[in-house]
Parts: sequence; C-alpha cells; structure tokens
Amino acid sequence: MGAKLRVLVVEDDPGTRTLLAAALTRLPGVELCAAAADGLEGLELLERLHPDAVLLDLIMPCLDGLGFLRALDRKRRPVVVVTSQASNQALIRHALSLGASYYLVKPLNFQTLPPLLEGLCLQPLVQRGVDLLEAMGARGRGVWAAARAAAVLARDETALLKQAYAPTIAAEQTNYAGVEKNIRAMVDKLHQAASPGYLALLGECPAARPNNLAFLQALARALRESN
Repeated sequence: MGAKLRVLVVEDDPGTRTLLAAALTRLPGVELCAAAADGLEGLELLERLHPDAVLLDLIMPCLDGLGFLRALDRKRRPVVVVTSQASNQALIRHALSLGASYYLVKPLNFQTLPPLLEGLCLQPLVQRGVDLLEAMGARGRGVWAAARAAAVLARDETALLKQAYAPTIAAEQTNYAGVEKNIRAMVDKLHQAASPGYLALLGECPAARPNNLAFLQALARALRESN
C-alpha cells in the first residue's frame, strides 16, 4: 500500500529501542515516527504524533506498559502490539483485556510486522464498513469483501482494486474475479432496494448501478469521515 503505517516504539532498553528503530526503517510499508524510553514519554508522543500503531514494552520505569494501556482513550486508541519477554498467559490475557491488539513474545520476527500491523490497523475500519453495509440491508460474502476493500481505500486513496481486494483474496483463498463477482452481486441488490442508507452513501440514486470501484470509493469516504 502507498500510505505507510506510522509506528511509535515505547521501549526502555536502549539497545532494544535502537534495534527496533533500525529494523522498522528498513521494513516496507512501515515508518518509525518516534521512540520513547518509558510509558509517560510514550503517552506524550502519542498525543502529539497520532501514530497508527504502537510497539509497547511492558516492564518500564515511570509508567509501565500496563499503565500505558490503562491511560489510553478507548475510543481513539491506536493499534497497540505488546512486545515483551514475559510469556505468562495470565499477563498476556490481562494486557489484551486492557485493550492491547496483539501480544508478541521477544525476540521478534521483524519481517512479520508489516502484514501484522496492516491487518490490525484495518480491522476497525473493516468492522465499520460491515456495520454500514448491513445497515443498508447488505448480506452475503460480498459484505466482508467490500468492507475490507473499502478499508484499504480509506487508508490509501491511490490503492488499486487489486490491492483493495488482496485482504479478501488472502483471507478466503479466492481470486480477483471471485471478489469482484461477490461485491458486484451485493451492490446489485443494494441498488435494486435503494435503501435510505444506500442513497445517503451515494448522495442520490444513480440511473445505473455504480461499478465496484465507484461504490467502494464512496464507502471508503464514509469510513474516513467516521474515523
């Protein structure tokens, strides 16, 4: 995708912080926006920089990772991936219950970070897309396919359809034509029903059914406005 994910590192160990920063700058699709040495500094940088994702250590001075999670606004929090040497299951469950999106036990496999972070960052947008579509009366496999595609377009307006369809192709082990067909069938039914939600999304009821790209771009705009 064209829009890089902006990542904040919150890690007290200088060596690990340097290693993470160096690794992130080499990864495709990821941009290091800042690195903090403790939870308090992390919260300050979060408020100022609004990153897409946070890589969060748990054991830190001043404010530890659990305290950092407690301090986050539940409605406006970014994706938070805990990175810790601690593998205690009770601790992992506690971190997730406080709102962590994922928990990785160190040492990290840096090559897996871009797809992991991308998938996690898209999830809230995808769910909002599903909610919007179902409120219009949409049903079937095209709902999730359209929501995933619109989420990609909401994050990157320059993305091509093949990029927008990629998450569904991977998730459902299908192909471009299959995704295109499912979304087209869903939009056909929405256009015929012309529900108030559908009309509101498009601004008016077009004489002909919009093509998939036009419909997904309209849905993507709605997702950006609701973000």
